[in-house]
Formats: sequence, structure tokens, C-alpha cells
Amino acid sequence: MMSRPDADEERIIRIARAMCRSARIDPDSILDERNARLPMRDGPGSSEPLPAWTAFRADALAFAAECPPEAVRLL
Repeated sequence: MMSRPDADEERIIRIARAMCRSARIDPDSILDERNARLPMRDGPGSSEPLPAWTAFRADALAFAAECPPEAVRLL
């Protein structure tokens, strides 16, 4: 069974990926200047590319805070 923090994180990721798709961006594409809504790296000097869905993480957190889990179960 998944712990509550893991379940919450999975929910945030599902919402962020759905938001990314609704913006017509492949969630698994690399975040770049064309689809960046957030900084493209974790921090200064970081060279690890981020998936595009991470640009929607803050919006997904806000959405999840307002909506019950049942509202996004099928995303």
C-alpha cells in the first residue's frame, strides 16, 4: 500500500501532467525556452534536464489544494 505522502505526490504529478497535455505540450518532453514557465534547472549549475510537466507543478499543487482527490482520480 502507498503511504499518504507518496499518494499525494502521485496525485500532484498526475494533475501536472494533465495540465501540461492540456497546454498541448508532451509532459515527457524536455523543458526548454519554448515551453518553460519556471526556471529550466533545479538551481544554478544544475545540468539535469527537467520534464515539461514540472513547469505545471505549482499550478497542480494549488489545484489539488482546492479539489477533492475524487475530482482527479481519472486523470
